[in-house]
Amino acid sequence: MQPADPMKNVISALLPIPRYVDPEEAVQLPHARKLFPLRNIHFRDIKAVGFDMDYTLSHYRSPEIEELAFHSSAQLLVRERDYPKWLLDAHFDPQFAIRGLVLDGARGNLLKLDTSRQVVRACHGSRPMSREKIDMAYGRRRVVASGPGFRSIDTLFEIPECHLYATLVDGLDDGLIAGKDCLQLFQDVRWAIDTAHRNGEMKAEILARPEFYILRDPELAAALDRWKRAGKKMFILSNSEWSFTDGVLRFLLDGQDPARPNWIDYFDLVVTSACKPKFFQEALAPVQLAGQTKAFMGGNALWMEDNLQAFGEEVMYVGDHIYGDILRSKKNVSWHTMLLIPELASTLEQLEEQAGELQDFVRFETIRRKSEVHLSLLEDTLRRNHEHRRLLAPRLSPEALMAMDQEATRLKEEVEASKMRMQVEKKVLVELDHRLESAFNPTWGSIFRDGYQQTRFADQIQQYACAYTGRISNLYLVDPTTALYAPVPTLPHERI
Repeated sequence: MQPADPMKNVISALLPIPRYVDPEEAVQLPHARKLFPLRNIHFRDIKAVGFDMDYTLSHYRSPEIEELAFHSSAQLLVRERDYPKWLLDAHFDPQFAIRGLVLDGARGNLLKLDTSRQVVRACHGSRPMSREKIDMAYGRRRVVASGPGFRSIDTLFEIPECHLYATLVDGLDDGLIAGKDCLQLFQDVRWAIDTAHRNGEMKAEILARPEFYILRDPELAAALDRWKRAGKKMFILSNSEWSFTDGVLRFLLDGQDPARPNWIDYFDLVVTSACKPKFFQEALAPVQLAGQTKAFMGGNALWMEDNLQAFGEEVMYVGDHIYGDILRSKKNVSWHTMLLIPELASTLEQLEEQAGELQDFVRFETIRRKSEVHLSLLEDTLRRNHEHRRLLAPRLSPEALMAMDQEATRLKEEVEASKMRMQVEKKVLVELDHRLESAFNPTWGSIFRDGYQQTRFADQIQQYACAYTGRISNLYLVDPTTALYAPVPTLPHERI
């Protein structure tokens, strides 16, 4: 892995310093196929490997799946909560929201937070908020996103929720919805989204047309097979019920390998309706499913460990939900964790496409910082000139005073010229910044960064994930008996 340039929008990685590069080093994998480690994982010590299903084993076509959730929820609001019928004709915008945002249901806002949990971008409804309006609402204070009325957008399944809520807030502001406030809209959207996923209508539609909604990964079966042949106990831990899990995995895995004709042949234990994160926090009782020898409903983490005979860091769990999958399994039972980030491939593609502009940004930002230092020194020299003239005037000759005045004139001219150059440099940087950010998302930019700052989402990845990657089939390219080594942490003075 090559050292990452300290440039805007690049996921930073600290590497061992100094770095020895073998001239005969093997060809590197494409970035989109890599596992990115944040902590060392010795795969030879891993006895059990588990997977969430939705957006981990299975991936869904976008925007088809989001449009289904959006319109299903809108229909519920009109049919059962008396919302106006114009909502049925509302258009879903798949580019409106990104993962890692936070809904503020009390104020009608969608927020992007940095690592210190301060708001760096926001929309009221679908309308972007200025920096002044953000400061009026939140100041420069930490936002407690776990508080009442807030909701973290941790999974891709929650993207439609953002746009549906924003659409309703816009309707409220425009006088198209009466008798409700932002918090009521928020609560009704939460109800509608949950009901749409729970009542079975959406899932029935997905299973009726799996080729329309579900993406097949041709290497998924080979990846699971390789790790199972390496002696790992393989398990599924999903909040989806058995019927949906069975239907989706039949579509993805049945018939892919003659040695494992049925999807369940890849796994030693299957747990559905798991009620994560309670699965990691409470001693829920498992219920064996009728006619199944290794499939259960419910249960808890300690029961699962005993069943698999793998405990703590002998288990690696792969999921897409930063809280329900990664944080809780890491904090409560000390499992190794791997976060699935489906957006990672497109993010890496954008970084490659914009490599030239990223380098330009770094170059201009370096020049701007040098100009800033130079201007500071000029202004200090000018202040010193004024102070010396005031203090020394009674003792200096007219010629000396004239020389000091001439120096002051020259310094003023240099200060003004330096300020003008910095304005030009700043304008170039602002234009570059806008182009770079908009390439990821026109409103929100990258899910990992905002300018030089990392986002709350990126910070959570670093805190709780042992590694992250873009898709399960990337595991096929990794030896299950080797180790995954995290970059060596360094302090700034240790980086050469």
